[in-house]
Amino acid sequence: MQIKTRKNLRWSSERVITEIRDWQSQGQPLYANHVRLNFQELLAASIRYFGGWQKAVETAGISYEAVRKYRKWSKEVIVEEIRELASRGFDLSFRSMALSQHNAMVYAAIRPKYFGNWRAALEAAGLASEEIYRYRSWDQEGILEEIRRLKSEGVDLSSKSMDDSSNKLIATARRRFGNWGRALESAGINYADIRRRKRWTRESVAEGILDLKKQGVRLITPEVKRANPSLFAAACKKHFYGTWKKALKAALRLEDVNRVLPEVPAPAVVVVPVATEPVLASS
Repeated sequence: MQIKTRKNLRWSSERVITEIRDWQSQGQPLYANHVRLNFQELLAASIRYFGGWQKAVETAGISYEAVRKYRKWSKEVIVEEIRELASRGFDLSFRSMALSQHNAMVYAAIRPKYFGNWRAALEAAGLASEEIYRYRSWDQEGILEEIRRLKSEGVDLSSKSMDDSSNKLIATARRRFGNWGRALESAGINYADIRRRKRWTRESVAEGILDLKKQGVRLITPEVKRANPSLFAAACKKHFYGTWKKALKAALRLEDVNRVLPEVPAPAVVVVPVATEPVLASS
């Protein structure tokens, strides 16, 4: 592979994060040695601005454990990762996975000491081949039903997110409807709202939970997923809280802190009379 050079690029912490995410979206492995050989400037900039490659990757919202080349694999770890990717709508066909950033897991899975082949690994994870290739024969109505199902589960339906996950659904929808936005509109989803999706932080997730509580929404999974699916999805992301239970605990702790903080009274305004010089009568 030809080494990627960007010597004239003006680096910043924001540029490092953008380049890492772009590198991942291209299906490039994110382990340090691969980046060192193929994008030296990015690695150097990550050390300059974040102190190291791992910190930069994690700041970009990517689990470093998932991208390490020499990860310690086991049958249980492989099965867990396959199930997680399936729940996120990834295309789990061998070709797609082998070209993705998860290829280290795939090549570990097909080793004789683990499963021997990819089909056996999928079956161990409880997935049948028809599940993996379910998008190929879908008609328009089947695509719309799947889009609505993903929306109800709080999945990020932006084209970038769907492309990043190597999701076959978006490719099939584009072929059937002409483009992804038209498919979403046909499913009754305002694509403009999807494109203007909120950028979440840990703090805004916690505040969003408390807002739902004020609105009288019961803070249990089914109720929250109906009331604000994007909030629920953000709360469960690994780089925020990982699970709804942890997010809820964090929000309630924030509420307790806000409740006990004393209100700081506004400073009193003291009017000090200004002494005036006596006016002397002119002689």
